[in-house]
Amino acid sequence: MNRTAASFLAVALAGCLFLMSCTQQRDSPPQPNKESPSSTLFAYDRNASIEITSDTAWSIDGGVVRDAHFAASASPHGQVKFYLIRPSGSGPFAGVLFFHWLGRPKGNREEFLDEALHLVKEGVVSVLIQGYFPWREDPANGPTDRQTVVDQSIDTRKALDLLLREPGVDPQRIAYVGHDYGAMFGAILAGLESRVKTYVFVAGMGNFGDWSLKYWPATAAGGEKAYRDALDPVDPIHFVPHAAPAALLFQFSNHDKYISKETAAAFSDAASNPKTVRWYDADHDMSIPEVQKDRHDWLERQLGLSHH
Repeated sequence: MNRTAASFLAVALAGCLFLMSCTQQRDSPPQPNKESPSSTLFAYDRNASIEITSDTAWSIDGGVVRDAHFAASASPHGQVKFYLIRPSGSGPFAGVLFFHWLGRPKGNREEFLDEALHLVKEGVVSVLIQGYFPWREDPANGPTDRQTVVDQSIDTRKALDLLLREPGVDPQRIAYVGHDYGAMFGAILAGLESRVKTYVFVAGMGNFGDWSLKYWPATAAGGEKAYRDALDPVDPIHFVPHAAPAALLFQFSNHDKYISKETAAAFSDAASNPKTVRWYDADHDMSIPEVQKDRHDWLERQLGLSHH
């Protein structure tokens, strides 16, 4: 992308309008939360304004990309960075919230950037959020990590708020795409939210303890059972059964060294219908073209996108 001074000036006014649109409240009918286990843990004021800082913006073929951030729901977590990619015109647009994986390469909000840039040409507004747990903040102990999962989930819901507040976005055509930890936080949202039509979960699983205890051994200081018990109320496997009526696509690897087939199957088996489960000859990064094509075709069908 050519981020020239001319292109920046061309979208500077748009960036200001973006800031204004995100800080004001929108007059839309409230959507009730789902009654999932522990759902009260994730309560927040959905109608509150969100103060956005727009860091920069640039033109692309078919639209505008904005690099921005907002303050995390709890101050220790700092800022939540995100990209907002918006097509030209006034809509109506579909919307997709993307949440990345923990890995290399692109274990950040850039993981799905190419897909979002393609979708903008099909009339899709995308928000690509950057996570902090466990990207910047290592798992530490049960009580702390449980609260941090709650905080990260609330900030992901705020990113959904931003997507829905974008002018021209059709609230009936909203999707979520998450990989790895991004899929796990998405599964929590699926049990809480009534505003998302479809979810794509890529190489996710149903509990945080398996990864925390294996890769951050300090979490076992008080005993593995104590850690698992502390995280149990926020484990994704308790929320994904309540995703309905949202349609779910699970994408799993046949050669995943981080998630066994039994663990993956337990995650998808627990999910509500309608759901589709697909397995691929890929590694945990799920970087083969077939995975991306199936995901794109799914979003086209679910969101009623135009073919390009």
